[in-house]
Amino acid sequence: MRCQREIIFIAAAVTVFAVFAPAPAVAGDSYNILYQFSKQEKADGEYPHGGLIFDTSGNLYGATFAGGANRGGTVFQLVPDGKGDWTEHVLYSFCSAAGCADGENPVDRLLFDANGNLYGVADLGGYANAGVVYQLKPGSNGTWTEDVLYSFCPVAGCADGQEPWAGLIFDSAGNLYGTTKKGGGTGHGVAFELSPGANGWTESVLYSFCALANCADGAQVQGGLIFDSKGDLYGTTYAGGAYTNSGCAGVGSTCGTVYELTPGANGNWTEQVLHSFNLQDGAGSETSLIFDASGNLYGTATRGGYGKGSVGVAFELSPGAGGAWSETVLHSFPGSNGYPLSPLTFDSAGNLDGSLNGHLGSGKGGVFELSPSNGGWKQTVLHTFNGSDGASPMGGLVLDREGNLYGTAHSGGTGGGGVVFEITP
Repeated sequence: MRCQREIIFIAAAVTVFAVFAPAPAVAGDSYNILYQFSKQEKADGEYPHGGLIFDTSGNLYGATFAGGANRGGTVFQLVPDGKGDWTEHVLYSFCSAAGCADGENPVDRLLFDANGNLYGVADLGGYANAGVVYQLKPGSNGTWTEDVLYSFCPVAGCADGQEPWAGLIFDSAGNLYGTTKKGGGTGHGVAFELSPGANGWTESVLYSFCALANCADGAQVQGGLIFDSKGDLYGTTYAGGAYTNSGCAGVGSTCGTVYELTPGANGNWTEQVLHSFNLQDGAGSETSLIFDASGNLYGTATRGGYGKGSVGVAFELSPGAGGAWSETVLHSFPGSNGYPLSPLTFDSAGNLDGSLNGHLGSGKGGVFELSPSNGGWKQTVLHTFNGSDGASPMGGLVLDREGNLYGTAHSGGTGGGGVVFEITP
């Protein structure tokens, strides 16, 4: 296992995301388990949820949905020893406060700021058991202190949002942006902004979904947000949209959307649906999107596809004249090892890497790569999980300079509580 890594910072607004510059990934020669979580030894965490991030020293950080000292989940750090072994440290155990006021069940990928503080969301806990946005600050003695920046649902009907399920992003002014899968004006989720001030952080709802008849504008927001160069936001919804299909599991059998939020001079944001899924071209997207250098969007949807028995797709959305966007299905995932729950990751060769959960079949999931080939895309399976080495990955992947891929499997492993893994070329 290679452990000497050169660090490169990628700056986004005022925030520095400590990650390693990607390099081309090819079919994996070696699958390595860096750490195994155990159902019996739950204090170290259980069921890692979401992807990982690096710091400047090559340490990995992530969150577990459960486990920890109070069984409410953890934020953890993995430290390499330079010889191939990694040591896990629990930085924080949730439900440390009465009534889990500090949050419960942290989800998705964490976020660093320029000062080395970590930010994330917990799906439950907080003021009304509707989830929180939290910050972890490192101390001089190696301990980390948690602050709840916002606790959802202090208002009737949870109009401010309920149950965040996706990671956060910063803008250039240090404001945080995210989504919730419930709450809002109709209970179907919101996109929100958190702004720091002298008296703490203030939440603003940018858009409350299902504002149109039959949720044509989208509903059940489970993926996060990304910015474009103009300051517009983009994301996906699991349900809603223009199409209904009995095979879709969304509100009224709707199949979900890709949307854009555009800020106005008066502080209001306008939503535009860029694409409505119809099952054949995908359905039920639960992940964030990524851009390429040409402004095309890429993502995954958990269901649907053009092939018989397809269970999910990887897709591309390309902008056209007049503001219209066209969707291309890059790959339909067949069989038991479909159901992509992770966002896609580009390597420097233009390949797309991701993971499959296997939720709707008998499979345990896997890791894949999509490579441009003869005008289309070719899939290579980098690893197929068998349960004993992990199962049911839910998060995205991160690469280091040497092209090694790092990720988590939500369950499985010899301890049964999930694993952190590396795939080396």
